[in-house]
Amino acid sequence: MTLWTEICDLITRNQVIRLADRLVTLTEEERAELGGRLPDLVKELRRVRTEQVRAEHPDDFEEMASWEVGDLLDELADALLLTGVGVITGPAAAVKWMTGRDVNRRWAGDPNVAQVCRVAAARPPEWRRDVAVRLARRVRRPADRIAPLAVALLRESGAVPPDHDPLVAAWLTAPSVAGDPLTPVLLPRVFDADGAGRALRDERLEPRPTRWLAAAARELPREQALDGCVSRFLRGGEAQDLRFFVRLHMLLDPTPAESAPRLRDYLRLLPSAPGTVAELAAEQVRRAMPLDHADLVEAVDALTFRDEAKFAARGLRWLDQAIRADPEVAADFVTALTTAYAHKSFDVRNRAVELTLKYAGLFADHTGAILDGVHHLPTGLGAKLAERFGGEVPIEELLERKEFPPLPEPPEARRFPEPSIFPYHHERWIDQERWLAAFVAGIADDRAELRRRLEPHVEQDRGYWRSREVRTDPDDWQSALSAELVTPGSVPELPPIGPEKFWDGANHSVGVRVLTRGEEPDPEPEPRGITVVGGYRPGRYLDDDAPLRAFFITWTSDDGPDGAVACEGDRQIPFAGGRIHLNGSPADAEQPSSYGGDGEKNEDEDGWDDELPHRPHRLRTRPGVLYDDSVEAMPFFVLERAYERMAELGVAPARIAAMRAGKQVPPPDPDEPLVQVTVVFVPPRLRSFMPRELPEHDEWRRRNRLPHPNRVSPPHDFLLHRYAELAEALRDGTLPPVLLATPTWMSGHLDPDVLVDRLETCAAAGVEPPPADLAQALLRLPRGSHRAAADRAAEVASEAARSAARWLAGDGMADPECGHVWRHMVGASMVEFGDGEPEHFTEVRLQPVLRVTAPTGHRLIDEVLLRQPSDWTADEYGGTLGAWPAMLPSHREVVAVNFLPFLLRGRWGTWVTPPEITSLEITQGPMGESTAVILAFLLAGGVPGMIPLVLSMAARGELPAEAIGRQLALVLRRTWRETRPAIAALTELADAGGHHEVWRILRALLPGMLPGEGRRITATHAELVAFAADVARWTGARGEIPVVAGFARSRRTIRFVHECKRLHAQLAGAAP
Repeated sequence: MTLWTEICDLITRNQVIRLADRLVTLTEEERAELGGRLPDLVKELRRVRTEQVRAEHPDDFEEMASWEVGDLLDELADALLLTGVGVITGPAAAVKWMTGRDVNRRWAGDPNVAQVCRVAAARPPEWRRDVAVRLARRVRRPADRIAPLAVALLRESGAVPPDHDPLVAAWLTAPSVAGDPLTPVLLPRVFDADGAGRALRDERLEPRPTRWLAAAARELPREQALDGCVSRFLRGGEAQDLRFFVRLHMLLDPTPAESAPRLRDYLRLLPSAPGTVAELAAEQVRRAMPLDHADLVEAVDALTFRDEAKFAARGLRWLDQAIRADPEVAADFVTALTTAYAHKSFDVRNRAVELTLKYAGLFADHTGAILDGVHHLPTGLGAKLAERFGGEVPIEELLERKEFPPLPEPPEARRFPEPSIFPYHHERWIDQERWLAAFVAGIADDRAELRRRLEPHVEQDRGYWRSREVRTDPDDWQSALSAELVTPGSVPELPPIGPEKFWDGANHSVGVRVLTRGEEPDPEPEPRGITVVGGYRPGRYLDDDAPLRAFFITWTSDDGPDGAVACEGDRQIPFAGGRIHLNGSPADAEQPSSYGGDGEKNEDEDGWDDELPHRPHRLRTRPGVLYDDSVEAMPFFVLERAYERMAELGVAPARIAAMRAGKQVPPPDPDEPLVQVTVVFVPPRLRSFMPRELPEHDEWRRRNRLPHPNRVSPPHDFLLHRYAELAEALRDGTLPPVLLATPTWMSGHLDPDVLVDRLETCAAAGVEPPPADLAQALLRLPRGSHRAAADRAAEVASEAARSAARWLAGDGMADPECGHVWRHMVGASMVEFGDGEPEHFTEVRLQPVLRVTAPTGHRLIDEVLLRQPSDWTADEYGGTLGAWPAMLPSHREVVAVNFLPFLLRGRWGTWVTPPEITSLEITQGPMGESTAVILAFLLAGGVPGMIPLVLSMAARGELPAEAIGRQLALVLRRTWRETRPAIAALTELADAGGHHEVWRILRALLPGMLPGEGRRITATHAELVAFAADVARWTGARGEIPVVAGFARSRRTIRFVHECKRLHAQLAGAAP
């Protein structure tokens, strides 16, 4: 074996330690020979692996070869790196090899630093130092794969580290070594190197200083360390990048004498440094007091400029102390005071106003500057300054003025578009209504022409809807209607319920007992003693069942399963291949269909594949077969139970293992017990079952492929009834000439006179409209009585017309009782919230409440459409929520109740969106708590499109503002919606002209949102009351709110109490 072959073999087998042992023994001549051939090795490795992949996967080898070659190089990266260090003679070439893409692999493991250093130690010192420096310059980030190696080579070679920032960060994150020669060079660089602070961000002072904090304090001179910290602060950066230097500064704890020369630097840090740095600087400034006056003014200005309340408050304390000490300098602090007026913290603004009033006489020459800052203050605080400094200027002129646009004009009602068999509209429900109307009218006008137009679409239809047990999507129903029209009889209804033939499943049981040798086995029990358990189905089994047959398969531990004998009573049954034979001789045996020894189910196992039309069962489809003997009588799980029991009774493990393997069973030991195994096998049998007869309406649903009512929402169920009735009428030839329920207005309403015209058309054709079509038409009539149309309908000779006449003459459908109940999960049950909320609760649902107050006499309305919805629904097929408002255009609260199960769907969205609510806005009927909770939830979430919708409702005078306020409080307390986004949405609504409506919402919201007894007051409470006070002032609201008045009487000085006092003063008509 040549040297090159030996090295290549060690690399390809990835034997890193043996490779290192060989590399350290090479001579310089051998290194030169190997170094020139090393690049060709990688090419050869790529070629060989690519050819292997091409042979195995000729179709898609290119992509797979890329992955395979990459995995190979990842695996061999260590060996290739080690070889390059050991054989490449030029330092530049060696570093190029070490950092190349074939060696420095992204997904390879960490390099074996110890072995690399061992191999490098065999190279000349100058070569090692040159390689170490060059490699160190290639480091780009601490996590680089080569970074630990570069640091180790610098330590081993004694080379001077290059001035390279990423190297410093890499050194800091590398494992430490005792007496590290790099520390004196690199440790001072941590103050200047980018990335060093990020690498040291986890250093801690407590309970004792960690590694680098202790090293910096120990190794660096104090002056150098302090200068380094301050210079690093002045360079700026994120707080986490400066954390180490802040802690080092704290550890050094400079004395006032050490801080004095750096005072100007600390002052420069006050305005904009990160909070931890600014706090440190402020403390150093405090220790240096008394300050020069100019420095003190600069410090106060800087502190009051910061966003953090604690810094601004400290600045105001220093201001107070300075003015008390020397009143003549007060004018120099006016800028700091007016800056504090605009601070986001109420406490800071309040303190600034107090100090301004406290030293008002000293600020007499600066009234203009103070009054200019009044506009940044809350109304109450601004009024105090305006009263003191305003002179003849009215307070109202110094306070915020707002102008609001008028509410938008309600849009005019739009006519419903004409019917079309190929509609194209952006709202799906409109397309569906237009299609239904055009389909029915087209059949009446020219059936052949309509069939010709629909035939291409029927031929192109893939027909997926035919395989579905139920049809829940309106598009499927349109496809079914089209197919039935083009090919009559192609979409029949399901046949009546009749007897069902089915195969009862197999049953097994096993018994194991010890026999005395020579003892006769007990007789098998009678078959009637065997119980077969199955699932309950409503209905009855018929008398043509195949009788239950039980077969007893017996064998002993002496013979094993191969010696099993099967009997039925006194008659022996053929048994071979693990199965009984009832339908042929053992010579005809098929492979038994059960579980093999490995526990995997065969494809023909009873239960699933038998029902596939393209995979008929080999046996059960034969005429006259009543029992399926293809099922294995002793499947593996039965035998396993027997073997486990035999082992417990003392049968030798080796004999049991032979039985498991299907091998010849060794003879028993003399003292081994004789064990008998009896397997009772009940084969599958053909049975007949008559399902229980369904009630009339449920049977109609089944035959017309309508889903169970619990699977769909009531409005969707009602819509599906319309389609099913039309399909039935099409099959029976009883389609009306025109649909009654097609709307005449985009709101979904139907003109009463148009309804009567359509009733006359149906009566003239001698056809009664389908019940669902009539019910939908009546529900689309405008609210109230329509006497003229009722008189016309009474003259039409049809039952539908008489029903319509009664509806038109009265007031239509009485408004049902609508509402909802808030519930949450406790254990596995949903319980009501009651008046408050528990401390912890999880899933929240809205339980709809819908009760008929006065039955209409139409079953589909009273029992289908107006049944109470569930509190949860998994899906709504076909996306028909947008159609619901137009189905009940005079009773929109009923629609809102049905929307509730789709509202609280999860944090990432809701199925109820502004387009659905917009449809409610243009319909009629009272809006109550259910509509309000939907509007509140969507408003609080900042859902796009809600502001124009609410403004439009307000313009119509129909916005349930008080109900929205009550429900918004519950939404914010019981769901994931948050107060600040809700305030932002209400602010946007007020700015758009809805300020009066916003105040009505807030007046109802505040009692439910403000903290009760024992509850903590938060910043959001103060922000909510502050916003309410502003809106109350904009609208000139009056009338006390008891909960606000209670907080306003408090003597506390927090912002929340201040805002309550301001709101209460506005509502009580007192001066602000």
